[in-house]
Amino acid sequence: MLNTTWENFKETKFFSYLIKLYNFIDEYLFIIVGLIFLRRAIFATIQRSATDTYTMTIYLMVIASFTAYRERRKDVRLASFIVLVIPLLLFLNYISGPAGYHFWAMIRDWMSSQFMVISINDTFAKIPFNDAGFARVIKTETLTWYFRFVYNTGFVFCATLPIYRAAISKDFKKIMHYMLSAHVVQIFLISPFYVIFRLQEVWFVNGHPDGLARGMGLKEAAGVTLNCLPSMHTSIAFAMFLLVLREKDKIFKWIWGIYCLSVVYSTMYLEIHWVIDVIGGIILAYVTVKLVDFIMAKTAPLCKKLLGSYYFRNIEKVEEPTAAVDSLQ
Repeated sequence: MLNTTWENFKETKFFSYLIKLYNFIDEYLFIIVGLIFLRRAIFATIQRSATDTYTMTIYLMVIASFTAYRERRKDVRLASFIVLVIPLLLFLNYISGPAGYHFWAMIRDWMSSQFMVISINDTFAKIPFNDAGFARVIKTETLTWYFRFVYNTGFVFCATLPIYRAAISKDFKKIMHYMLSAHVVQIFLISPFYVIFRLQEVWFVNGHPDGLARGMGLKEAAGVTLNCLPSMHTSIAFAMFLLVLREKDKIFKWIWGIYCLSVVYSTMYLEIHWVIDVIGGIILAYVTVKLVDFIMAKTAPLCKKLLGSYYFRNIEKVEEPTAAVDSLQ
């Protein structure tokens, strides 16, 4: 009886409209999301109802959405993808907020009880050019505003924007690649360095004004300016830079590549990190991306077996066939 009812429902005009709506959303999801962000950005600009930082990030989301056209996975079922990706995005939202910072603090506190902290402030201050003075040869109010913007947003936004863009493109493999290459794997690789070495920010050690103008007192600054070696702003941003080089769209590749590299440069311009911190962050980023490449390649056969036809459409019906396994390897 249920089968008969379902078959009758499929013959109705309402069901036909639902299918058309579903196909429309599937085809133009990147435009729909882009227009939503564009509306928010325009209203924020006209009404001045938000901070400049928020408005800038929304405009970047507009660009990310509209440039996702070439990245769309036509061989992926929209409904199956939504079911698969929603828990992942909820997890991303969870670890990007206070809960994620609390979890990282728990790891750091546990490891600090296992290792001896070594102070290297004086050693780093004595190394020639290690304070990155060359990064501040040209210093203007506009540059300072820009580098404060990318530094303050870059620690999380470097990864979240391409992850959400990959979601608009229905590319689960790309989501996992960005997510794992960012905080998920790096936090475990970088924590031992933070608890073994005590190194504070350049401006604090050298007695200069805070490049971020956070208005902290000496006692507060002494506790906030830790965890410098290696620079996690650099490792996150450079890992995302390495991955964005694999994107097809040149506009997004250039814009987000410049943003990621700006985050790296901002750590030196604002006197947050030492040159050795930045070099260490770049090395950590490269190692992390290669480690995630290895993990993704090894788990691809299992993912293909688990997802199969549930995740992928009939490949023969796709206009530009893409091997299903490509999204998992």
